[in-house]
Amino acid sequence: MLIQDLIDYKHSYNFDIVVVFDSNKSLEKHSHSLKIQGVEVIFSGKSKNADSVIEEIAHLREGYDRKFIVTSDNIQQTVIFKENIYRKSVREFCIELNKQKKEAKNILNNIKKSQNAAGFSSVEKKLSRKSKEEFLKIKQRLEKNT
Repeated sequence: MLIQDLIDYKHSYNFDIVVVFDSNKSLEKHSHSLKIQGVEVIFSGKSKNADSVIEEIAHLREGYDRKFIVTSDNIQQTVIFKENIYRKSVREFCIELNKQKKEAKNILNNIKKSQNAAGFSSVEKKLSRKSKEEFLKIKQRLEKNT
């Protein structure tokens, strides 16, 4: 559910998003990553914890005007602090994420109302197959959350 929420967030704001999971209790010795619909998912592996992976990302990845690190870990917030790195608590980010979900839901409802009032066919019928699949996933999630 978290990854799907981050995918939706990415599509709304066009940010690069990396989520790091602590997998130091897994059998994987080294960290590994995969991309899920544009969101990079990193598993820290047995040799590192998520905090050290986040620190590496925060300090080594170049080419960004601003980086936002979402963590409620006080030590982590202190370690990552430097120019162009901004911190958000998990609570703050959840509030922002929920606001974005509500806005997306309102937009979809307004489109639906305007199409019904104007006699147009549904949005799904006007989208490519891939876009339609993505749209339906988001629509179902929003309907489930209400």
